Amino acid sequence: MLQTARKLWGLANIGGPMYSGAVFFAARVALDERAARAWLPPGLRLAQPATATVFAAHFPKTSFGSVYDEAGIFFHVQRRFRSAVFCPWMVVTDDVALTVGRELLGYPKKLARIDFTIGGGKAGSEVRAEVERRGKIVLRLRGRVGERVDDAPPMLGQRALNVRGSLGLGAQRLISFRPRERIVEARRASATLDIGRHEAREPDRDPLGDLGLGAVLGAHLYRVDVSAGLPPREVRRVGLRFAVRGMGARWL
Repeated sequence: MLQTARKLWGLANIGGPMYSGAVFFAARVALDERAARAWLPPGLRLAQPATATVFAAHFPKTSFGSVYDEAGIFFHVQRRFRSAVFCPWMVVTDDVALTVGRELLGYPKKLARIDFTIGGGKAGSEVRAEVERRGKIVLRLRGRVGERVDDAPPMLGQRALNVRGSLGLGAQRLISFRPRERIVEARRASATLDIGRHEAREPDRDPLGDLGLGAVLGAHLYRVDVSAGLPPREVRRVGLRFAVRGMGARWL
């Protein structure tokens, strides 16, 4: 176990950048509190007003040698009056990124096909992402890039609370960590979100329609550099009920 942890932290390049020039297209959306609350682990509550960030990302340079795309959802939450984000669903196109993210940081990563394009990344250019799982489209995110801004909220540079561990009874732990982020550029954007309600999805495996995602409130296109920050800290145990409830979104 210790040897494995050392290898994982070596891949994370502690003290140096983990991701350089990463691009995120992120839409902040309203949340149905009743629906979203059911996906939270014990000890967390939704921030007010209830919102989530739905995003697609491209990582052109990483400390572990992979070039890949990613898509995911962050719920904006609080624990003991401190703000954070919690990830109920995430997919990637690379198995190394899946292993590092899941085993080290508790992101519930699964493999998917992601078609993510940002045009020129300048004002007026189109940006779009389409996520396919097991031959079915589960998410589409589209928009246009706007003006450059200096007041964009952080993308990854905020406290994260995730669940790490296997499906075994008592094996899962809520962990806390905060990546270090440098926003190279942020631009306002328009965005539309389609979670594939009208297609033959597999809701037991990717239950995006049950997370309570609502209207788009705003969006940004980011270019960021990210380093790992301090090692994750275990906060508390997470019971079997949470593991079973979130099995489709997190494991299948």
